[in-house]
Amino acid sequence: MTDWDFHLVDYWDQTTGAINRHVLQLIPLSETERLAACGRIQDAVRKRLAALTDSLLLQAAVSMVDDLYKYVNDAVLMDRALFAYLDAFARTFTAAVRERGYVIHYVVENAFSGVDFLMRGPFDLFPKVFNAAGLVYVCPQQLALRLMQADGVAASDYTLTIARYIAEARGLADRLLSQCAETGRHYLFLEVDYQEGALDLALQGSDAHGVLTIFRNDAPVPNSTVSVSFPDQKLAQ
Repeated sequence: MTDWDFHLVDYWDQTTGAINRHVLQLIPLSETERLAACGRIQDAVRKRLAALTDSLLLQAAVSMVDDLYKYVNDAVLMDRALFAYLDAFARTFTAAVRERGYVIHYVVENAFSGVDFLMRGPFDLFPKVFNAAGLVYVCPQQLALRLMQADGVAASDYTLTIARYIAEARGLADRLLSQCAETGRHYLFLEVDYQEGALDLALQGSDAHGVLTIFRNDAPVPNSTVSVSFPDQKLAQ
């Protein structure tokens, strides 16, 4: 039996398949045992984070959030235990970042091959995973799908009808981003069909107090890179 007290990166390291490996350990446990294990994970993560300077905490946040994005684009072990694990380590992490006076803005411009993957990944799995990790998930194209469905349009007609909904969806996405900025909430903004100006609002606060901005427009593969803007001050109180 593990005590769940690892080096911090070992909770999420995508190069070692850490998330799936730990989820596999949680799956066979009873509900009581799983709750106890997740409690130990939370305690261990809090202890590791408390020992970090603000600078190291923010560097670790870049690693954690970006590895989580690489994870959702790879083989994801779908089980209730996954979301329990994400709540235990990732939400604990993002809560600690906010408690220190910082907020994460993770902005991604990434095209995907085929509507089928959009439906399974960016429109379904991605929001579940990042919400569980404590980030608001904002994707204009996913919001457009939700608007379509509210009007009774089938998901299978997405390609045929997206043009009718995308402007309204972008406006809704902008409102969500503004609400996150006003309330100091972490977010992931994903743009899957770039047009001029589509990232402007998502990146607008990169020089604001307390905002850690991570921008990815490389495919989420090993050795790919992100651009990072580290804050020099905490959030204005």
